[in-house]
Amino acid sequence: MTNTIHAVITAYCICTKCCGPHATGLNAAGHKPVEGVSIAGPRAYKLGTRVEINHHVYVIDDRTAKRFDGRWDVYRASHKSALKWGKQELTVTILP
Repeated sequence: MTNTIHAVITAYCICTKCCGPHATGLNAAGHKPVEGVSIAGPRAYKLGTRVEINHHVYVIDDRTAKRFDGRWDVYRASHKSALKWGKQELTVTILP
């Protein structure tokens, strides 16, 4: 059984503008994020949960900032690419 929600989706890279002054380049799972795979998700979902957005499957391996809990944040390899993604409202399907 899948769970589908509508949510705000933004994007981030590992720079200090996106991740703050103490950015280490590692995600909450302790690994370097991978473009097209990594997504920061709300704390309501376990790390390792797979989600589908726009027919693309991501794995939650990071967390959004507490002030943005409830949003989803797709990892992009560059700050320019993250800015280009912008802020979108999309359907997120939580996969079994």
